[in-house]
Amino acid sequence: MSDLVGSGKRLLIFSDEPDREYLGVMYDRAWTVSNFWSLGDLGNDLSCVSRWPDVPLDREEPGFRRLFTMSHHRNVPTVINAALDNGSRLRDRIDRQCRPAAGGRDPNFVSVDFHRVSDGSGHAPASIVAELNARN
Repeated sequence: MSDLVGSGKRLLIFSDEPDREYLGVMYDRAWTVSNFWSLGDLGNDLSCVSRWPDVPLDREEPGFRRLFTMSHHRNVPTVINAALDNGSRLRDRIDRQCRPAAGGRDPNFVSVDFHRVSDGSGHAPASIVAELNARN
């Protein structure tokens, strides 16, 4: 931990369970907004809706900005489906669905299956994340 702090980095650990603070684990609903992770069995559900009904993606609070974690997964992960999903579909979903649903915000974190696999469009998960980081 001291190496992380010394290099200006931090490790954040979140849980779905609200009673982990004594371990240094933060309750995710208190600190983040997050989309529902599933693209569906066929990968055709590109909507970007909140994971929790009581924490909308565009939630704003005075003096506090939650992290926006975006998940982009099939119900059953396979390399072939990740190759279909992890390129232009991911980029388009961020731009057309998730950013508008989150009140114009880009996600702080993006989660995909098989992060090194892409559709060959030139938009790999790493380059999409680099583009998002450059916007902030």
